[in-house]
Parts: sequence; structure tokens; C-alpha cells
Amino acid sequence: MGEVKNGLLDIYERRIDYLRISVTDRCNLRCFYCMPNEGVPFMAYSRILRYEEILRLTDIFLEMGIKKIRITGGEPLIRKNILFLVKELGKRKSLRELTLTTNGIRLSEYAYDLVQAGVERVNVSLDSLNKKNYEQMTGVNLFNNVMQGINISQELGLKIKLNIVAMRGRNDGEFLDFLKFGIENDIDIRFIELMPQYYNDSIAENLFIPEGEVLKIIEKMYTLIPGATGSEKTTAKLYKIKNSRVTVGFISAVSHPFCSECNKIRLMPDGTLRTCLFGDSGVNLKNLLAEKKTNKEIKVEIVKAVKAKPEKHNLNEEWPKLVMHRVGG
Repeated sequence: MGEVKNGLLDIYERRIDYLRISVTDRCNLRCFYCMPNEGVPFMAYSRILRYEEILRLTDIFLEMGIKKIRITGGEPLIRKNILFLVKELGKRKSLRELTLTTNGIRLSEYAYDLVQAGVERVNVSLDSLNKKNYEQMTGVNLFNNVMQGINISQELGLKIKLNIVAMRGRNDGEFLDFLKFGIENDIDIRFIELMPQYYNDSIAENLFIPEGEVLKIIEKMYTLIPGATGSEKTTAKLYKIKNSRVTVGFISAVSHPFCSECNKIRLMPDGTLRTCLFGDSGVNLKNLLAEKKTNKEIKVEIVKAVKAKPEKHNLNEEWPKLVMHRVGG
């Protein structure tokens, strides 16, 4: 029938209740490890899901047990009329949590409307707190814009979390600074292991820092209490910083895969449903919409794709296929 009575389950009994929607493969940064300065091929606009298509698919996913949605990119806040989509998603009563990941450059412009639309938290990707280093890593001199966006968001009551890709020789001297910043500003910190992908194959190995090494650096200065929990179900390994309300987490797909706890699926800008970040692309739902498939028929294909979700990623074999600015991390 295509519908699952108790929600979406894969064959390993993982409950899939989290959908990440990448609304664009374009970005206003050129981070050296993600999107090189010489440029990358972008999807034709005709291939990108229209908002009406995203909303129809979202309603289907909600009927199938999705409870949490995160809007990603590329950089989602550069897509034209993005607030229309956010506001419409915020009206979905069965949606328990609506979040967004951004590089923060345009966050100050959108923070108020995001709050009004029902966005509960924004994850800001920020790999350096040093203005000069930030410019070298991203290719733009917009560090102050990010800081302004963070400050305005907090004033409006929008919860902020920082995502930091840990990189040897690039920001490994700032790990303690990030924790200090988080404690002083009541911002949770997440360190992400560099994920090898199509555009960083020549540098990923030298940049890579495993979770354990980052942890050792932090524990020289801070006492971490393992097993921190919150309202958010997460695949991150969480610690509470002693004498602080702030948590620090590690997303370590390379050194400590969390596949057994994975509850995510991803909708790419062109409508492809991807059930594993490092796996092969799956069914294209935009094509099904173009073929005038009914919601019931689309649900059948979604169930098939979820049932084919791999038990674990095969990163060593699959990573050359990953283009992060399309999939949306």
C-alpha cells in the first residue's frame, strides 16, 4: 500500500522520522574544502524542485511519519522567496520541529521572519572565529555579517548552534576558543569530522582530525560530562561542559559511524530521495510528480527507497560520489 502504520521503518528497524530538504545547490561562500574557487557545475533551475512540489512531497512525508524537518543547501537563505517555504512548513501541525542550517551571512535579514514562521533553531556553519582565517577559508570578507546574524537571532530568542568542521592546520588552534565562545554566549558547539567528498579528494586526508584528537585538546581545559541529552534526538555524541549549560558534540561519520542510530533521509534540490549521505542516489520524486503519480503511488516508491537504506555507509567506496553542496550535509 505504501503507507506504514507506525511510520517509516527500514529493514533494520530504524524509524525514519527526520527529513533534510536541500533547497539549492548554490552557495555564497567558496569554502576551500567544499566548493573550489574555480567553480562547480550547478543544477539547471529547471531541475530544481519548485516550492509547490516541495510542499506536496513534505505533506506526503508527514503522513508517513516524518516529525522533524531541516532546511539546508547549499545556502538556503540565498534561494529566492525562501520565506514562503519556511512559513508554509511552519503551518504543518504534525511537524514537531522545524530547523535550518545556514552559513549565517544573511541570517540578520531573516532571523525575525524565521522566528515568526516557527523555526526553533538555526545551525550556523562557522569554521573559524578569527576574521582573517575565516576569509582565507571561505573566500569572502563577511565574518562580521555572521556575528551580527548570531547576535540578532539570540536577541529574538532563536536558538543557535555552531557547526565546526575540524581541520588540521586550519582551525585546530581554535577548538578551545569555540568552547569559550559557546559558554559565554550560551551556544551549543558541534565539531564535525571532515567528510571526504568529490571536491576535496586531494586534501581531505591531510586535513582530517578524528574525534578523539579533538576531545583530548578540549579536555586539557574543560571537564566534559558524557551522555548529555536534550529534547532533540541526535546522532551526535554529546557532552555537557561542567559548570555550564552548554553542550559540546561530535559528529564523527568517519572515525565513529553512527549508522545504527540514523533516522534521516534527504531530499536533494532536484527531487532525488537519498537515504544515506554516502550512498547511491535513489528515486527521483520530482520525476514522479511530473508523471502525475498519485500520492499513494509516490508513497510506495518512498517505502521502497527506505527499505533499501543500507545498514551502514561504505565511505571508502562511495565518497567520490558525494557532492556536499547538493546533498546538504
